[in-house]
Amino acid sequence: MEPDHPHRNAGETDVYAGHHRLSRSGDPRRPPGLVEKTIPMKFRNTLGLILIFIALGLYLALVEVPTAKKKDEETRRSKQVIQFKVENVEEFELIKPSGTLKVRRDPKTSRWNIIEPLAVPGADGVINQLLLTLEEARITRVADEAPKDLAAFGLQDPPLKIALRFKTGDPQAVSVGDASPIGHSTYLQVGGQQRVLLSFIDKSQLNASLNELRSKTLLDFVARDVTAVDLTFEGKAQRFVKKGEHWTLTAPVNGRGDADEISNFLNNIRVEVIDSFIEETPKEVSRYGLVPARLVLNIEAEKAGRSWTLKIGKAHDDHSFYAQRGQPENVVTVSDSLLEILSKNPLSFMDKSLMSFKEADVTAIESREGKETVRVVRDPDHAGQWKFADPEAGSGAETGSGPAADEVDSATVNTLLLDLQEARIHEFSPVHNLKLFGLHAPQKTLTVFHKDGSRETLQLGNPNKDQQHYFATRNADASVFTLDAATVKKIFRPRNDYKDKKLFKFDPEQVARISIQSPDQTFELNRRDKKWVLVKPQAIDDLKPFVGKDILWTLSNLEYEATVPPKEAEETGLEKPRLTVALHDRQNQSLGQIIIGHQVPGQPLRYSRLAGDPTLYHIKDRTLGEIPDRLNRFQKNEN
Repeated sequence: MEPDHPHRNAGETDVYAGHHRLSRSGDPRRPPGLVEKTIPMKFRNTLGLILIFIALGLYLALVEVPTAKKKDEETRRSKQVIQFKVENVEEFELIKPSGTLKVRRDPKTSRWNIIEPLAVPGADGVINQLLLTLEEARITRVADEAPKDLAAFGLQDPPLKIALRFKTGDPQAVSVGDASPIGHSTYLQVGGQQRVLLSFIDKSQLNASLNELRSKTLLDFVARDVTAVDLTFEGKAQRFVKKGEHWTLTAPVNGRGDADEISNFLNNIRVEVIDSFIEETPKEVSRYGLVPARLVLNIEAEKAGRSWTLKIGKAHDDHSFYAQRGQPENVVTVSDSLLEILSKNPLSFMDKSLMSFKEADVTAIESREGKETVRVVRDPDHAGQWKFADPEAGSGAETGSGPAADEVDSATVNTLLLDLQEARIHEFSPVHNLKLFGLHAPQKTLTVFHKDGSRETLQLGNPNKDQQHYFATRNADASVFTLDAATVKKIFRPRNDYKDKKLFKFDPEQVARISIQSPDQTFELNRRDKKWVLVKPQAIDDLKPFVGKDILWTLSNLEYEATVPPKEAEETGLEKPRLTVALHDRQNQSLGQIIIGHQVPGQPLRYSRLAGDPTLYHIKDRTLGEIPDRLNRFQKNEN
């Protein structure tokens, strides 16, 4: 039996199947075997719906929404008492029976200035809020289309009239009458219109006084631009001077200033405002306690070429004081909080950072205590390393694999530098009497040398009564201050603390055999490629993970606590050691051996020594617990 379409290739779809199928005679115009490829009807319907939704979305976005917004804006504007924008106002007047208050915008800065009755800066925020209140004022209803008696609405001789002049557009005005007897509304009449309007606003929101609209800024300096501060309070002078980014106090003490403290001080002054205006052109100010003044503040900004002066006199009331600026010279009152800021103890502005060096700039450290001097310098042959450079540097044992006395623990020196950078002064002393504090002949001295040739020196004197703090001084400012005892202990270290106390000096990668001998038995581990196996007292290939690496890590980081005095030599127990550990390389050459003896009586320490080194050492007792000495500690199933 022949197929329905002998010319159709395998896999082709019969688009004529079912009720869409043509007669077998086919279309005489269609070549045999040609199959019509069409988009399925369901997909075409979906695509059509998507296009319709896109068209509707575009219509809504481009036509309906803008039209609706435009209508809303038109409705809003139609209900405005006066149609204007605050940013378009160039000048306005508040006209009152007592006089006119004229305010004008500076075209360059857009800031407001009062022109009449006084030429003074305006309070931008307050003025903009007043204008915004008027811009947003809406007509609640028309109270009277053709009033016969404006006096009934308080509009015959209105208590307030606001006249506006714009950057673009005609001037406008509105008269503000009485408050409505019902609700919080006010009667208004727009210039050029007869009708009386009612608007839901409070007249007091518009009827501002001169003092309400003028700037209350006391001193308009920028804290970061200030280069000098002079303050005289009750006859005592203070002075701060800024060079670059660093502050220096020159009175009443000399010293480095704390940049953060001084910056906070200036910012706290800057945010203080005028409480009230007392007298604009005073002829005599002694009655305000301003001659002589209780406090005088001078602030300078060298680059800006500006300075500010403030005098504070006697109390105005329980919470404010009379004050006068250099310019303008009107008498005002300021809050007592300003006096509290300005009366701060000058010692609180001192830099409490003990030293101010950068670690990379340090070339040497020298510590003196009594007759002992310890000096460490950077090792020019080994980056990041330090070495001794004092008369005692060459003494001590240098045999075997143990430590040499002239080797410095560079990590200790780097930690010391970090401690010095983080050290904080506890408190500065107002009394500068070196002998009183034991600083005329200091007990200890520490000097940090910089690569530019400068140095920072710290001298330590007597402890205070409770022994919790020590008096000290530094060459940076010669001030007297106290350091807590914990800080003193960190930074004044004996020579022994600088020494490299690591007992074993070996390369762990060179170790091929580890021998551990206890009084009962001997354990031997061999390295096979990257794996350690036990060969004595029995062969175990599958050991606990990292057991070999852990032993080597313990030995390579083992440090002695102190050398043993000769009088203890007979009590060490090293003739019958508690544990002996030996290391060998692949050629069976010794890389070192440590022998551990008895526990030091009453201390968590043990006696130890290295093979080939007669020096005896104290090491921490816990070392024994970190080195396995029983078979089950090598096995995976240790109990």
